[in-house]
Amino acid sequence: MPDAPAGASRLRGALAGWSAPQHRDGLALVLSSGLTSVIGLLYWVVAARLFPPDVVGVNNTLISTMTLIGVAAQLNLGNALLRFVPVAERSARRLVLTCYAVGAVAAALAGGIFALGAGWWAPELQGAVGAGPLALFFVLSTPIWTVFVIQDYVLTAVKRATVVPLENLVFSLLKIALLGVGAMVAFGGSIAVSWIVATALIVLAITAYLLRVLPAPVPGESPAASPVRPRAVARFVSADWTGGLFTNAVEFGLPLLVLVTLGAEQAATFGVAWAIAYGLYLVSHGMGQSLVAHVATDPAALDAARRSTVTRSLALVLPAALVIVPGAGLILSVFGAHYAATGTTLLALAALSAVPNVIVTAALFGARVQQRRGVLIGVPAVLAVLVIPPALVLMPALGLTGVGVALLVGQSVVAAAILVGYWISRKRVSRPT
Repeated sequence: MPDAPAGASRLRGALAGWSAPQHRDGLALVLSSGLTSVIGLLYWVVAARLFPPDVVGVNNTLISTMTLIGVAAQLNLGNALLRFVPVAERSARRLVLTCYAVGAVAAALAGGIFALGAGWWAPELQGAVGAGPLALFFVLSTPIWTVFVIQDYVLTAVKRATVVPLENLVFSLLKIALLGVGAMVAFGGSIAVSWIVATALIVLAITAYLLRVLPAPVPGESPAASPVRPRAVARFVSADWTGGLFTNAVEFGLPLLVLVTLGAEQAATFGVAWAIAYGLYLVSHGMGQSLVAHVATDPAALDAARRSTVTRSLALVLPAALVIVPGAGLILSVFGAHYAATGTTLLALAALSAVPNVIVTAALFGARVQQRRGVLIGVPAVLAVLVIPPALVLMPALGLTGVGVALLVGQSVVAAAILVGYWISRKRVSRPT
């Protein structure tokens, strides 16, 4: 029989590990992702019940494309703020507001370019929405979403990650309320509109909060007095943004590819299944954000912090994936028979792909601490090559299952390569000279 005091001691040790600031903030971000995912599922359940699959598919693609452009156009400034705000001292507020402005302008331009050229690269989307409304939506919504994305990184950087779950809870509930209002007036675009109006309201509230929390600049202090140099931020952003384009192409670009290849009804199924699976991806993402915020001032602690991050991320992701895989059909049946019939295998495979993604994500956030440009670009680029072309090849034959296969194989191959790289690196360090 196990010794009771020893078992209690191990339990206290495990709980104490989660109470450490890095893991506490990481857990807060995971909780935020969990709340967002669960209530987000409720949002899509309501949308699926209020609107036909083709309307849900078009709106889901509209939102996914907007988030893809918005995240890409913010130039990965969120990660830059995560890395540099902890060491920026009293120039932190100036740094944050500058990144807000740069990201919003870039997003508005990118959104407008996409909408104006939609007749060439997304004619189905333009035909479903209309050229004018499409342009108006992207020019207004994309910069709002960009600032919304950036502000969560700022909250984490200033050690206020515990605010993020509350922020996203309010955001999720507000979307559902606005969706109900839109359905009452029989407005087919209410899915996309409810999403962006809720985003705008949250951006205003959190920006006001951050202006109170961020250190105020010293009157008369010149920007040159900042310990963070613009050149360092620019070098970091150029590599991280380039790699982020590949990551975003996988995580946010697949819905558009599904719409173009398989049609609106299959896009609706993919959107719902991916929303569930992507919730698992957000676990390792949240733990990684906390890793950078807490290790940025002490890079020597990175290796131990990264291993701990992987262990705790797997402790959350693996059990969830093992529940989702056998229950995929039952979960999707909540949305309707169409979703269960067409997306069960996709959901199971996509959920499993979140397990190797823990290794991939931890490696990328570790590279952000070390500012390793080659890793920040190379790993996402290889992953995109291993996922997107195979998905396009497999979709005509396997349908949505082909996308799930591409996700699982791509993530697994990259994770295996990273682990082999770590093993080789440790062998070199331990080899006697």
